Formats: sequence, structure tokens, C-alpha cells
Amino acid sequence: MIELAYGTRPLPLTLPQGLEAEVLAPPAPPPVADLRAALSAALAHPFGSLPLRQVATSRTRVVVIVSDASREEPRAELYAAVRAELSAVPDAQLTLAVANGTHQPGPVEGLGLPAEVLRRHRLVNHDSRDESQLVEVGRTSRGTRLRVNRCLVEADLIVTTGRIKPHYFAGYGGGTKGIFPGLGAEADIRQNHLLKTDPGSTLGRADLNPCREDLEEAARRLGRDTFMLNVVEAGGVITGAVAGDIVLAHREGVRQLRRWVEVRAAPAPMVVVSAPLPISGSLYQASKLLPPAGLLLQDGGVVIVAAECPGGTGPLKTVNEAIFALGVRRFLPERYTLLLVSGMDEATVKQTYARHAPSLEAAVSEAARLLGGQGRVIVMPDAGDLVPVPIL
Repeated sequence: MIELAYGTRPLPLTLPQGLEAEVLAPPAPPPVADLRAALSAALAHPFGSLPLRQVATSRTRVVVIVSDASREEPRAELYAAVRAELSAVPDAQLTLAVANGTHQPGPVEGLGLPAEVLRRHRLVNHDSRDESQLVEVGRTSRGTRLRVNRCLVEADLIVTTGRIKPHYFAGYGGGTKGIFPGLGAEADIRQNHLLKTDPGSTLGRADLNPCREDLEEAARRLGRDTFMLNVVEAGGVITGAVAGDIVLAHREGVRQLRRWVEVRAAPAPMVVVSAPLPISGSLYQASKLLPPAGLLLQDGGVVIVAAECPGGTGPLKTVNEAIFALGVRRFLPERYTLLLVSGMDEATVKQTYARHAPSLEAAVSEAARLLGGQGRVIVMPDAGDLVPVPIL
């Protein structure tokens, strides 16, 4: 029996006779022994940049960016490490900005930051739809319009925090993403995301990735000093930290991460993918499991997505069009069957790009029937943390 990550509890997978499983397990790297020490060491030895304490003075206006609560990141530790480096900067000259991107602003109490920190600084809970918060700064060379939260253009120094992990069209998360799309206008973010249709905007590719290059150019066009502090995460485990230039430090983090997340396998006629919360929280998020699956699915094959989706589908038009049709579909072969095992009823799933399966057992039985009862099955119990490399 194989256990799949599924919402708040594992889901057992048993394959019938005739189907042979190949499990591509989530990475199990050694965690950092002391996160605070790792963050301090990264800040003391930045890539492509002077240390923050040599850049900021008592007159420097600084924005420190943290992710929104939809991402599991050590925000309190990241903020504390950056604040220690910025000891010369008075509290009144440090703005704390929440990078909500296209998400609605949530309660700041859910960020995990000490209440005293939230009281001490000016707080910007970014709303990408609120034009009164936005300032236009031009366009990228690829034509993406750039409107960003005005706190960025009012700053001398921008420090973005976050984590580096696989991302299905930006290659890897982290780096500049806290700045843009994190603090951008919704329409401009959507415009950048149209670049996900480019074959170069793909899972596991940071360099020569049109989408990521556009984001990094956007940050450069602000004309401000920019700096990043990111943790490197594999399989939910923080393995290290990197700091410095938003491109050079990011690529060093990617280099460190690759050995833990890249997995090699020959494509198979059946692929089963799953993930724990928050990725399995809604179909909006769980759609990110399809690119790893598609990279290893043979033409005419069956992919089963096991995601509880307690938050439902998410915005249907966005899920079906912007995420699936524009971004995810190209990872799947020309012919495929896609079965979704979730907590949603059939009527709800019928409105999406997926086919409803009442249970994992029913999905496996249907897949076995379609495949003639025999064949290899690739199982990725935590697919969101993997970068499959097909062996052809």
C-alpha cells in the first residue's frame, strides 16, 4: 500500500494486480540545524551584493516584503533576520509590505508575525485591484505594463523575502516574485502570466525562462536597490538560505535545490499525483500538480489527481482558462484522461476541466479499465515538490 498526501490526512492507494507502481517519493533532504543561524550566515555572505548593513543608513527608506498567508514560510524568522541587518534604520522608515499578488488581502494576524512587529512599522497589505495604491512605472521589453504599490517607488531599498521551490511556469518560486507579481496590479500580473504559454516558461527552468525574465526585468525597472533573502525548501523541509542580488542569489538557491527535487523516470501510461495542504486546498492550487504528471504521462494515458479541495474549485473562469487552458494543458499529451479524486461533488467537478471520481479506488479501477488492466503506474505522493526529468 502507498500513502498519498491528501488534505489533512493520508489517502491509501492500492493497485490491482497487473498494475506495477513506481513511486517517485518526495525529497527527504537534511533540514538546517539552526534556521536563524542559516539566515544570518546568508545575509553575511550575499551573492552579487553588498551586505544589507553596508547599504542601509539611518536615512534609508526601506520596504521589507513578506509573503501572504497562503504560503507556508517562516515569515517571522525572515523578518527578524533582515531587521537585525537593518539595525541602523529607524522603525518609522521601514515599511512592511504583504505580497498578496492577485489574492485578496487577508487578515495580517494570519501572517505569524509578532503583534509588536505589526504595530511598530507602517504596514501595507497590498490589494492588486485598488488603483489608489498603484503607481505606473512603465513597461517591460516584452510589453508587460508595470503598475506597482506606491510603497516601492517611495523606498530607497527593497528587501524581498520568501522561499525557493519548484514552480510550473516561473521555473522556481522566490527571488523577485515578492516584488512583482507580489506587489503588482492584477491586470499586469495577468499580462505577465500570458507568457506561461511560451515553451521556455516551464517547470524547473530559471534561466532563459520568458516569464521569470519578465518578472526580473520588472523589478529592475523600479530603479531602486533590491535585495532578497530566501529559504531553500524541498519536500517541506528548509535545507538552506540564500541572500543578495534578486537574480544571482536566486540562481544559487536553484542550484542548491535541484539535486533534491529533480527525479528521473520513463513516461508511463498512468500517473497518480497528490499533495498535502495548502496545495490540495482548492483546484486552483491543485492544478499545479498536473505539469509534473504531464511530463511523465504517455500519449493516451490516464492521470489521477488526488486533492481534497476543501476550499472548492476557486474562481472557475480562472481555473479553467487562465490556469488550465493557458498554462497546464500544454504539459499533457495530445490524448489523455484526467480523473479528480476530491471532496467536491460531481456537479461541481463537471464545471471544471477534470472528470469526477467518487473515490481513489474508483479512479484506479476506471484507469485500469481504460488501460486494459496492465501497465506501469508512476506515483508522486507530493508532486508539487518535484521536477520530473523524462527518460526517453
